[in-house]
Amino acid sequence: MSLDFTSCKYKEIIDAISKSDYEVLTIGEYISRSPKPEKFIIIRHDVDLDSQYQLKFAKYEASVGIKTTYYFRYVPEIFDREIISKVHTLGHEVGYHYEVLTKTKGDISSAMMLFNEELSDFKKSWNTQTICPHGGSFVEGEEGYTLKGIIKLIPKLIKGKKVFSSWSSFDIWDKYNFEDYGIRGDAYYSIDFENILYLSDTGRSWDKRFKRLDNVNSKINPQFNIKNSNQIIELIKSNSVKGIYLLVHNEQWKSNLKDWFFWYVAQIIRRTGKKIIFGY
Repeated sequence: MSLDFTSCKYKEIIDAISKSDYEVLTIGEYISRSPKPEKFIIIRHDVDLDSQYQLKFAKYEASVGIKTTYYFRYVPEIFDREIISKVHTLGHEVGYHYEVLTKTKGDISSAMMLFNEELSDFKKSWNTQTICPHGGSFVEGEEGYTLKGIIKLIPKLIKGKKVFSSWSSFDIWDKYNFEDYGIRGDAYYSIDFENILYLSDTGRSWDKRFKRLDNVNSKINPQFNIKNSNQIIELIKSNSVKGIYLLVHNEQWKSNLKDWFFWYVAQIIRRTGKKIIFGY
């Protein structure tokens, strides 16, 4: 057994899925399929950091015949056309990871114009049919995902400077309808989670106790308290759940011990910070 939250451990999960009776669906396939398969797993990747790193995972998934959905942010450090095209060529679905309200500082009209502009680029280049909101955004020029980024944020937080976005990407749909923009659906709004087990690695943990915002309404979720990847593998082998939705951030799954350690420390600090902020 390999260490949890390593690329090797993720391969073990994918291997278990590939050998199972589950049908693997992209977000777009789930939305368009009627009726739904009797047993299925949806695998979604949110690309928040390091687009180059995604290829390793996309290639392995494709090598065992699995297609997943990759949602790329439209920011310079992530929006790499060559990388995204390679992921798309491997057979994976490419989606738009939108954060336009943060970019426009809450101006909804400007946000929707920007949304349409960015989405059009995705649709033209990779026939994008689904979208997904980016959560946990920082204000422009800030970055607090890595240990180095968190250390840089600490002095600004002490001085009371704003580093976290005040806007939720979901808010734009209170006034607008995403279907009017020629897309098939949204990774949250278009999924019926009632009978689906939703598992997210947000915060480098599967444990629901660390999920402040990343939750869905499901009557299945309370029955399972998954704390590590080995439990997910056993769950897949047991065939005890008909529908599973896996949210995977590839940057959480490191390829060497040094990166794994520093990322682990960074996530502990982030979780502690979130707990303090939400408590306050």
